[in-house]
Amino acid sequence: MVKKTPELETVILAAGRGRRLEPVTLAHSKAMTPILGVPIVERLIKSFSLTGIKRFIVVRAPHDTLLEKTLAGLNGYDNMEIVTCIQHEPKGTADALGCARELVEKDFILTSCDNLYPEIHFQRLVNEWMEQRPSAILTLGSIKPGDLDKSAGVRLKGKEVTEIKEKPGEGSGQWDAISKFLFVLDRSVLEQLDRVKESRRGEKEMQSAIEQMVEKLRPQKKPLGIFVQRYLHLTSAEDLLKIHEHYLHEHKPFSVHPEARLERDVKLFEPVMIEKGAVIGEAASIGPDVYIGPHSRVGRNARLERCVVYPGIHIREHECRSSEVVVPRKD
Repeated sequence: MVKKTPELETVILAAGRGRRLEPVTLAHSKAMTPILGVPIVERLIKSFSLTGIKRFIVVRAPHDTLLEKTLAGLNGYDNMEIVTCIQHEPKGTADALGCARELVEKDFILTSCDNLYPEIHFQRLVNEWMEQRPSAILTLGSIKPGDLDKSAGVRLKGKEVTEIKEKPGEGSGQWDAISKFLFVLDRSVLEQLDRVKESRRGEKEMQSAIEQMVEKLRPQKKPLGIFVQRYLHLTSAEDLLKIHEHYLHEHKPFSVHPEARLERDVKLFEPVMIEKGAVIGEAASIGPDVYIGPHSRVGRNARLERCVVYPGIHIREHECRSSEVVVPRKD
């Protein structure tokens, strides 16, 4: 049986500055943050492509030429088409989607570049859309203390979303879930973007446009919600360490690359991943939860645990690093 290709495309918002991720994002944008050596935006695109979606629109910042080059290299991979547009100023998610408005041809998935979800969740979204053709599908998370002050609250009747409210606040009544920034949307949501009001910070956010579109299409089309049990969000260096822990345990392709060199008496405590060209000095202790990038050098008797080491880094002899993202110094 031939798998039916979904009539969907994916819009990825990737223009964020990632200031809370500094110093990691002094070297590259948040979208280009590597997870086991692969940019997070590339991992996201390849995960979506497994559902059969082959057209991607990426909204980037003006000077992110490294992202543009990476996406150009992916264009054509597995029959994918990737187009880009620029958000000149960070004015919110609705503004970012507005920059891509002329490129969007179909109903679409909307996400940001800093959230990673299980591939099975992407497939569930696509399957539900193909079967039900709702106005929207929201990705839902369970509510934790403080969530309603920073996320949209959602009320449900079965799988149907009966109410969405942006940041309703603690003590605002009973809510069934919060909405994560991963949606399947009817293309008509684009008609609502110009109606979104700016916040006090001068930003326009998507939740308002989605609410307006959903109400306009009722009752012919209904919005649905699908819970996701696990997801990984990238905001801080600690988040990046947690993401690497997950990928080292679940997705690493190897422990030691054949072209890496380990000198005598090196101790490895899995999970670790040591890339091509890396050199690990005599009696060094590596792991657990350590990723070492290509052509990095770890000195004799050094100790690393729960670390991400960027390419080309030199860890000195007897140096100890723990729970740290080691990036090149910016002079």
